[in-house]
Amino acid sequence: MNFTVRPPAHSFAARTSGPRVPRHPRQNPPATETRLPEPPMHDMSVTELDALARGRGTFRARAVLELVRRARTDDAATDALGELSRLPWLREDRVFHLVSMSWAAIIGLLAAHTERCWATAHAAFADLDPGDREALLNYLEGSDTGDIPSRK
Repeated sequence: MNFTVRPPAHSFAARTSGPRVPRHPRQNPPATETRLPEPPMHDMSVTELDALARGRGTFRARAVLELVRRARTDDAATDALGELSRLPWLREDRVFHLVSMSWAAIIGLLAAHTERCWATAHAAFADLDPGDREALLNYLEGSDTGDIPSRK
């Protein structure tokens, strides 16, 4: 049997086979994705980053993480993270498994190790739903609100 010739249109193989695939991948190159250009996060102000994080765009997580990076030295970034951690859609926006963008903001504030950041993190933690608080404590391997690291 000669397999180089397509079966007739009325044959079983012709009716059940899918669309014909080109023999070589270079004949039909894959479509390129159109990606938005990444905004210059390091050059943006805190208000611009806050607006980007509040939006529902692609770079929301990067804006939150840039604010976390600035929280140690910039009180405006600390305040912005405190407000962002209370937004419902950031509480539901999961980075992976249970970790939400709100958790990332709270953990970033704790990691900044300043009095203002810690106070803001504790206030944001207190505003979480009880189930979310318990899950965050489990993630941080604590059992009570007193187990969240605090400044002494």
